[in-house]
Amino acid sequence: MKIIGLTGGIASGKTEVAKIFQKHGIYVINSDEIGHRVLSKSEIKEKIIGIYGKDVLKDGQIDRDKLGQIVFSNPEERNRINELIHPLVIADIMNRIQQVQQQGVEIIIIESALIGENENRLPEWLNGIILIICPEEIRIQRLMSSRKLSYEEAKLRIQSQRIPEEKLSMAKWVIHNNGNFTKLEEETEKIIKEISNVVR
Repeated sequence: MKIIGLTGGIASGKTEVAKIFQKHGIYVINSDEIGHRVLSKSEIKEKIIGIYGKDVLKDGQIDRDKLGQIVFSNPEERNRINELIHPLVIADIMNRIQQVQQQGVEIIIIESALIGENENRLPEWLNGIILIICPEEIRIQRLMSSRKLSYEEAKLRIQSQRIPEEKLSMAKWVIHNNGNFTKLEEETEKIIKEISNVVR
């Protein structure tokens, strides 16, 4: 079995690439979705309320927009929340890997912006990393459109992450996404073919 990380900065096109993998029958684990579920756990919710108060709630749940405004503008707060959530996300991912391994799945894609954020070598549980590189201006426009952020807010979120190019030394495959979906699909399908040939 091959476990491949799919990473890149916010709004770089990870979700689109993940959907292409899924279209080809490849199993994808979305760490962002797992993170959302972790945030809804009562013990995590209570800890976050204990830190930031009930102002961070909306309809009884953690308001991700409000939490985002806090963590994306303050590295210390971002690390604080990451330390709270990430161990649970990783545990969930490992559990899923074990489950699908028993089902005979040969390729797993882990979609996560956090792969390679704090290290300069490949995590030992991954067999390779696909890195998506996308121009910053395209990413800013996407965030403004999809998340209704201001230009400054979008730029702040991008700057809160490691510069994607700094992960190049870890990447086995690189996808350059300039917004052309046909080209994005072609590049992704080349990688799918290469990975599939390896596991045969």
